[in-house]
Amino acid sequence: TTDTAYTLINPASNYSATALPYYIEDCTLVDVVDLPQTTADNLLAIETVLTSNTANNEQQQFSSRLSQTIDGILSSYIGPRIVLALVAMLYATNFPLGAIMNDNLPASAATSSRMVLASIMLFPFLLNLRSSLRMQVLIGGAFVSVGYISQSVALVDTSPALVSFLGAATVIVCPILQWAVDKKPMSIKDAPQTWLAAFLCMSGVAALELFDPSSLSSDVSSFSLAESVSRLGAGDALSLLQAVGFGTGMYMSEKMMEKEPDQALQITAGMVTTTAFFSMLWCLSDGWMSEPGWETMGLPGLFLNPDMRMVALAVAWTGILSTSVNFCIEITALGRVPSAEASVILATEPLWAGLFAALWFGERFGANDYVGGALMISACLVNTLKPEDVRGFLFWNE
Repeated sequence: TTDTAYTLINPASNYSATALPYYIEDCTLVDVVDLPQTTADNLLAIETVLTSNTANNEQQQFSSRLSQTIDGILSSYIGPRIVLALVAMLYATNFPLGAIMNDNLPASAATSSRMVLASIMLFPFLLNLRSSLRMQVLIGGAFVSVGYISQSVALVDTSPALVSFLGAATVIVCPILQWAVDKKPMSIKDAPQTWLAAFLCMSGVAALELFDPSSLSSDVSSFSLAESVSRLGAGDALSLLQAVGFGTGMYMSEKMMEKEPDQALQITAGMVTTTAFFSMLWCLSDGWMSEPGWETMGLPGLFLNPDMRMVALAVAWTGILSTSVNFCIEITALGRVPSAEASVILATEPLWAGLFAALWFGERFGANDYVGGALMISACLVNTLKPEDVRGFLFWNE
């Protein structure tokens, strides 16, 4: 701050204005001032310009510092992996909240409302999607649509924790795509940590799905694998189908972010909008829109019905936070973490879903739940190891 006089001169005129005294603190005057004489009004105009520029500079500095902080976190090794773990936690809320929505709405109405709300939030970014990404975003969005729609239908008659656990099969989908499409060496010797993690993760799923402690007597030999497999139904098949949809969408997101790392919001907007479109087609073919009072089951009527307040809050949470915001964060992190590794980190989602289901629905854990959860956490830890470390552990010394 200084008491020195400053003269603002417009080179195109013969006029000048002198402010005595004027206090300036870390700002740059970029406007040209053309004043015929020094008056109180003119000095007030100068003060307004300087104050505005100071505010703009402060906003730019804050945005710059925030951007540098985020980039620093994502540029580290552990940063994007922690972000993906938090993403998994937030995604896990979709399962119990999805069950609440499906108890009060047709599955197509719940999915459509959620996706339309998310696409509205992201629509401004869709306008800036680069033309080179449009077809990839459309295809990726179609696979993500398969994931969300199959997940919603599965939740109608399948436990939220069960749907989430079976969705962990993405840990197999992603490395298979890397091997089949990218021709990346993904044999058990080239990437032992990936396949060991996948084995542990799927073993956890098997412990949760194929083992029913209540059906066992004191004779362990009474356990029948065939009987356990026979308990699997359409909901389980749809839960596995969601893994194919989400895994393929995850793989394609990684490829797009490698080419266009500054298009995270635009890619998210495109994939969410594609999912909203397919969800709307599902609504039109589902039949509930021809029933009386259907307006209260869609947007905006859902938010105007006081009897559906809890359902509306679930739609708002899943549409805005756990879909649009969370999906964008996931895609940004996928630009820094391979999809095969990211899929294992995101596989912690069932652990959180099981916890939320226990808190909200009173579901109880059995011995198989603890065993399955421990195996899946082990899978995440194994996936952080280097290939040579795993080879040495398994005595595959070259």
